[in-house]
Amino acid sequence: MVDCIDKPTINKIVESAVALFSLKGYARVSVKEIAEAAGVNIALISYYFGGKEKLYSYVMEQQLTLFGRQLEVIRQEQQDPLEKIRCFIQTAIEVHKKFPYLNRLLYRELLSPTNCFDEIVKGEAERFHNFLGECIREAIAQGRFRPDLDIYCATVTLFSMIHFTLFTQCLPDTVLTAKDDREEYYLLQSLEIYLHGVQCPGA
Repeated sequence: MVDCIDKPTINKIVESAVALFSLKGYARVSVKEIAEAAGVNIALISYYFGGKEKLYSYVMEQQLTLFGRQLEVIRQEQQDPLEKIRCFIQTAIEVHKKFPYLNRLLYRELLSPTNCFDEIVKGEAERFHNFLGECIREAIAQGRFRPDLDIYCATVTLFSMIHFTLFTQCLPDTVLTAKDDREEYYLLQSLEIYLHGVQCPGA
């Protein structure tokens, strides 16, 4: 029903559901709470989505597939492996700004997996991991990265830095430096540390 209907109502339901799921977790959110937060009749959630579980699946898929589609664009438009990684970072920043609750939702899935973990999250995470692995493999082949790198470890490290850096944006300004484009600043700094390290040349 989602594709053929009242978009303003759908958007209100989805926005309310995303906020509640990210703050409380799937199991602790009721359909009644979502309906009240969205200001809609509770029956509309079943009508449009078929219940809480399908609404949650829709939310997760909506937020993750946008990123997945952008990966294919990067693959087609960029040849340089380091530029692909930078484009991946920029895409992560843009998706985070559009869906600021996404990283909280993902962490909740890691800690308390729902059916969505195997159905949606795991597959998308593997897609992101494989993309970064391809970039690292290409950079090694071109002599841009060290030939002795363990590709799997290098990929996990980069993927983790990106994901956790975005998650830390939930922390207060007393912990992180307050900046207008904080997500972009911290992610780009993380990438520079990953690519160039922290040790001075010759130290």
